[in-house]
Amino acid sequence: MKITGIVAEYNPFHNGHEYQLKKTRELSSADGIAVVMSGNYVQRGEPAIIDKFKRAEAAIYGGADIVIELPLPFSCQNAEMFASAAIRELKKLPVNSLSFGCESTNIKLLKEIAAIQLNNDFNEKIKEEIKKGLSYPRALANTIRSCLGEEAFIAASSPNNVLAVEYIKSIMKNKLNWDFIPVKRMGKAHNDISSDGCYDSATAIRKAILNSEKIISVPAKSREMLNEFYEEQGSFNSFNNYYEFLMYKIIELGPSGLNNIYEVSEGLNNKIYSNVFKYDNIDDYCMSLKSKRYTYSRLRRMLLNILLGITKNDIKYFMSSNENNYIKVLAFNDTGRQIIKMVDKKYTSVINRFSDYKKYNINAEELKNFKLTDKATNMYYIPLKYRKLNNEYLSNARYIKYSPLS
Repeated sequence: MKITGIVAEYNPFHNGHEYQLKKTRELSSADGIAVVMSGNYVQRGEPAIIDKFKRAEAAIYGGADIVIELPLPFSCQNAEMFASAAIRELKKLPVNSLSFGCESTNIKLLKEIAAIQLNNDFNEKIKEEIKKGLSYPRALANTIRSCLGEEAFIAASSPNNVLAVEYIKSIMKNKLNWDFIPVKRMGKAHNDISSDGCYDSATAIRKAILNSEKIISVPAKSREMLNEFYEEQGSFNSFNNYYEFLMYKIIELGPSGLNNIYEVSEGLNNKIYSNVFKYDNIDDYCMSLKSKRYTYSRLRRMLLNILLGITKNDIKYFMSSNENNYIKVLAFNDTGRQIIKMVDKKYTSVINRFSDYKKYNINAEELKNFKLTDKATNMYYIPLKYRKLNNEYLSNARYIKYSPLS
């Protein structure tokens, strides 16, 4: 059975995602498509607009066969950690190729960019660029230009290509013999907030949803899931919903406690603390912290780490721990069921519901990953009108009797 993997967030699932899934199936001739998807918190450093189970269900109707969860804390960290964790999860399934959306489909060039970044000398050159006061993304792009030229610099400067390169790097590190299936990104740029109803960016779609505008550029099932979430919860989710909770956490931690949070550096902790009463929303507060060194996205991830209490020691533990020897299934169809049957159960347990932990002799409540996810899931629902707690205990993987091949 030929299985192609995809890394996604689907925040929310839109027309461009559906196009990628259909194009992936066409280009790869895959028998099945397995998606590893961020849970309730995403790589931009914010809560997803609707919960993970509804986004996963929309993905199955949109062309995926199985959706598994990308665990916290990696779902909301930098591109390298995000990609590395995603490939680690996909490795647990019988995947033999990876598809990704990108601005450049020149796989040879993307492989060259990935390969050079695995060189220690390259990392030293990046450090020299950072010393000039540049952010990491800019330092990385400049170093790539000096080593590989202008074409590589342009390719390495676009958001989707950055993630594509990180996926390739991780696959190289793991010595996986996977094929690559690049799919040219359709429609608007990554952060384009304009909307014309065809292939709008997820940023534009979220903006429209949060402004109570008409939901466009999403397939019918995704629209249904958005409406269902709103009916259940009374509102959609956004980071601004947590502004007061975040301020409380910053005050509680104080400058010294902030220093223990992942990504918070000496000096920035004081600025985070001193700016706490000056703004009334996440965006303005975040912009007050922005500098050449700290990008907007990095700061949002940092603030989310503060909200969720993710420390530097937590990251060290999760980076070195082997406790996560299972996959958490969010949604699947009949083809997805076949993929699950192919998982090597000696090494990987398949969790469809909370009782499955016991079935595999896993004490979930002793796992740091489960405890963090459970806490973060409960926090996800706190600012919504109708609070729904203990989701990690009560929600089962969604089985959808539907196949894109039928």
